[in-house]
Amino acid sequence: MAPYPPSSSARTAQLPSGYTTVDDILTQMVPAGRLVKVVGLVKDYRAPRATGGIDFKCTVTIYDKSVENDETGLDIHIFGRQDEMFEPAAGDVLVINSAKVQIWGAGVSLISSRSTSFHLYSAPDIPRPPASAKDALRPLPGTHQQLSEKVHEYVSWLYHFTNKNGVPDMATFQNLIDQSSHIKDKFCKLENVIERQFCDVIVFVVRAPFHGVDKTTLWVTDYTENDKFHKFSWDDKQLEERHDGPEATKWAGPFGKRSIQITCFEPAASQVSSEVQLGQWLRIRNLRIKLAKNALNLEGVLNEDRQFIRRQVEILPVIQDCEPRLKEAIRRKMEYEKLKKEQLKSRAANENRQGAAGTKRKASESKNNAKERRKEKRGAARDKVAQQDRLAEERLGLNDLVKCESQEQPVTPVSLILEPVFWKTTVQGEEVILTLPFACAKYRVNVRVVDFRPRKLQDFATWRQSTESDVLSDYSGDSSSGSDDDDNNEGRGSAVLNSGNKIWEWRFALQLEDADPKSKTEKDRFWAVVDNIEAQQLVGLDACDLREDLDRLDKLREQLFTLWGNLEEIQLQEQQRQIANQRRVAANRPPPSSSGGPENSDNEAALLRDGSAEEISHNGMQLSNKPFSCCIQQYGVRVQESDSNQAEAKDNREWVRVFGLFGTKISRI
Repeated sequence: MAPYPPSSSARTAQLPSGYTTVDDILTQMVPAGRLVKVVGLVKDYRAPRATGGIDFKCTVTIYDKSVENDETGLDIHIFGRQDEMFEPAAGDVLVINSAKVQIWGAGVSLISSRSTSFHLYSAPDIPRPPASAKDALRPLPGTHQQLSEKVHEYVSWLYHFTNKNGVPDMATFQNLIDQSSHIKDKFCKLENVIERQFCDVIVFVVRAPFHGVDKTTLWVTDYTENDKFHKFSWDDKQLEERHDGPEATKWAGPFGKRSIQITCFEPAASQVSSEVQLGQWLRIRNLRIKLAKNALNLEGVLNEDRQFIRRQVEILPVIQDCEPRLKEAIRRKMEYEKLKKEQLKSRAANENRQGAAGTKRKASESKNNAKERRKEKRGAARDKVAQQDRLAEERLGLNDLVKCESQEQPVTPVSLILEPVFWKTTVQGEEVILTLPFACAKYRVNVRVVDFRPRKLQDFATWRQSTESDVLSDYSGDSSSGSDDDDNNEGRGSAVLNSGNKIWEWRFALQLEDADPKSKTEKDRFWAVVDNIEAQQLVGLDACDLREDLDRLDKLREQLFTLWGNLEEIQLQEQQRQIANQRRVAANRPPPSSSGGPENSDNEAALLRDGSAEEISHNGMQLSNKPFSCCIQQYGVRVQESDSNQAEAKDNREWVRVFGLFGTKISRI
């Protein structure tokens, strides 16, 4: 389709106000998530296909003057009912209003919503400028918005003064539509692939691509097993003959017969070499399966296919509404990593058992009798402690609206929890007592809340970027103690989603004090972290932006009032008092006279002694809340040590003791 030959007198039309060029969108000058208006010529169209729900999806590719000499185009993914779909012709001009910019794989595209409107101008009916193209508009279902006369005039100029070398002829364009509407579903899991098969797969890159002279190789998996694949064991030092790169390095997983090597020839080789990275999910179309050179294992090949017009390798973004097949593959990845962790622990335990010498002899009957007597004695002691705990809890008047799991466990005083842990060992034949930085232990305690962080309830929820695990509805993330096998995780590069996706999580801490009136010193207080999962159980609410959702903030305040009483009010008054004092000092005014006499002086002395407002506020308001029973776990985390000589762990990091609240719930009134 030849362009209208521009003359020297042809004026340069100005883009209508509020519209964006295709180049600005493709080069990410417009951030993801923003709604845009754009106008361009149609160069490709993919027929509507069912999405699995009630909607259908079609894709239109357009370009404009800003990219007329490039092979690139801007994809618009259109969702709607089947009767709302439309079919443009090659070279038609499409005007799109209120489409959202999204990052999809390695590129940028637009996605429609219910507020998006489309206006299609039939190419043969568009007059030469400066005439208006209004009469070339094709009626589209559901389009009621009117366009300005400036847009109609710009459409005429854009169509006649834009290079149309990138627009296919009518036969080629129709072939593209037919190919997209009659696609045979060749999807296959790797566990089912066989020799001489052509298939489509969704896979995870487990070894970065290596680019040779005329080809690129990479290793992928979908976390299923195939008996015809090369087996990688735990003790594999290298890829043996299966690696085509310059060096054979240690295999990082997955282990077993779960991975296949794929060799890509041009044009896919250049794309894979420049765009594909370790840790990405890919859709590979028309992959040919064949026997490797060793005639034992299967491998994949991507050859140039002139009948296959579109890209054969597509980078799949891990987003919340990604396709079900990708979700299934991610679920298999999570299950494999869990299995791998268990196998590593089992392997280490077996090695320890093999290193132990001999076996234990059977205990004699008299020894068994002694064990039974000791067991009965321990049971009687536990019953006695449980009875004492019940009497103590009745005396303390615990809050019965705060429920605690493991109620059968004995209560541990806070002073015992905070005591250092010692470990006896032998160093060079001498007995040495070491102080451990922490102990992995769980307790049940009777406490009350005397402080909290952050200071504002609005900051109790924070956000993070989405990860690929979040697309699984039953995935709840890691615990507060973190992961202890960071060095063994592969594929971390795929974890982060698009920057626009936010996951809100609870993250706050409570300072707890022993409920026993005899133990009300700073030594019997400690900070307990409340992570997202435990906070959901504690308050019965999901995290969100509390500055936007005021109803959720009120519900949170109501729940926490059950837990800590008037503590928030005291903290607020204390902050107001400090602000007032700062203003008084800045204004060089004297402090207010003490009208309360000795009693007020005692109150201020108590404040100075305690260093906070937990016991009594400046105006005499006392903290009023009930103690409660809860579960506390102690664990260790590694933090950066500024003095490398003092670091107790690798990478200049040391272990620090942390307490976390768990298994506790505030019952709704």
